[in-house]
Amino acid sequence: MKIIAYPFAGGSTHSYAGLARDHAHEWITLDPPGHGNNMNLPLMHSIPEMVSALLEPTLRASAGQAYVLFGHSMGAYIALAMLDRLVAMGASLPQRLVLSGAAAPHSRLLQHHAELPQKEFLEWVANMGGLSAEVLAEPQLMELFEPILRADIGAAEAYVDGHRRQHHVPVRILLGQNDQIALADGMAWADCFMQVPEVHTFAGGHFFLFDEVKQVRKLIEF
Repeated sequence: MKIIAYPFAGGSTHSYAGLARDHAHEWITLDPPGHGNNMNLPLMHSIPEMVSALLEPTLRASAGQAYVLFGHSMGAYIALAMLDRLVAMGASLPQRLVLSGAAAPHSRLLQHHAELPQKEFLEWVANMGGLSAEVLAEPQLMELFEPILRADIGAAEAYVDGHRRQHHVPVRILLGQNDQIALADGMAWADCFMQVPEVHTFAGGHFFLFDEVKQVRKLIEF
């Protein structure tokens, strides 16, 4: 089975290297335009645009083989919207949809962190665990990463979709108990699917998945 994954804000092909290491299945993390192997392409500023750009790579990766769709934070919204697109096309559907570190996209308060002044924006990103102190201290790296983070976070925060999906793909929701982005609205994911999703919580904040690698990987792969 393949795990087709979409990165969190500012992420890339290598974002889930720790999860994919010593794995039982093949992991394929797809880079949205402006990320990783697609750094030469213009950034996109909405989840639907990213889904359109990643549709063909997703179809190629999933062809003829059982697969799971996975995403964390922004990647969760890409995975959700990608499944919607696959259902609409009548394409082969995944064995499971795993959404991590994201609030249900219809129940949260709309936020605009991507529009904050630079100092406040980078402080917020750092508090979420999205950038290390070493990266923040390197002006050249920040010159590269800040536009990517702003585009991604803006796209994730603007994504709103409250319709109840009729498909029967099993859904698992993974949440950090101290995640200020996702936990409060995590249970509202049940409103998004006819089939009630499994909800699993972990100790930790927004990036709990890197502290709970074995448990998270098991919930994705099996």
